[in-house]
Amino acid sequence: MMKASARAMAPALLCALLLAAPVLAEGSFFRYENAEGVTVIDDHVPPQFAHKGYQVLNAAGRVVEVIPRALTEAERKQTNNSVIQAQLRREERERQARYDDMLLARYSTVEDIDAARGRRLNEIKVRINMLKGNIANLKQRLESSQEEAAALERNGDKVSTELTGTIESLRAEIGVADNQVARFRSELAATDLRFNMDVERFHILRPNIPRP
Repeated sequence: MMKASARAMAPALLCALLLAAPVLAEGSFFRYENAEGVTVIDDHVPPQFAHKGYQVLNAAGRVVEVIPRALTEAERKQTNNSVIQAQLRREERERQARYDDMLLARYSTVEDIDAARGRRLNEIKVRINMLKGNIANLKQRLESSQEEAAALERNGDKVSTELTGTIESLRAEIGVADNQVARFRSELAATDLRFNMDVERFHILRPNIPRP
């Protein structure tokens, strides 16, 4: 009975953790730098990177809000705000330069970017399809368990704790998988947006390379 209870609790706990993840309104994204200094576009900013500052983008990739990095103690004591603003602008230029260097080092043509986009989007779609297949299997098992429980009740028999636990566990697993599918779909949109922005920036940096 303990094992059945544990199986039921684990998916429920994971589902709660997924639901607690901070996300933006539909159609919006965050752009921030990770620990390696790589620019990331996602539907949330991990807490460990939020203090470094980030940008809020709309579905077209336009910046709608800029959240500056947290000021240091020395900067908070600085009375000349123009000095701080100049420092923040300098850091933004440096961030843009790092992104540009990475972009040009990684791609030689727009076709290279589009090929990388296709590979990454396909990887995410494969994961979504695998999850959807798993969800279908879980729903079949849930339906079978529910039918078994209904048959016992119709015959006046008691539904076992183990069967009840199995039904609860399957429901929780389906909820977790549904949330994972939603998360991957959000990642799909964010990834496509990131590559669109890569293409636009590449054209700015290499204007003589013709568009496909």
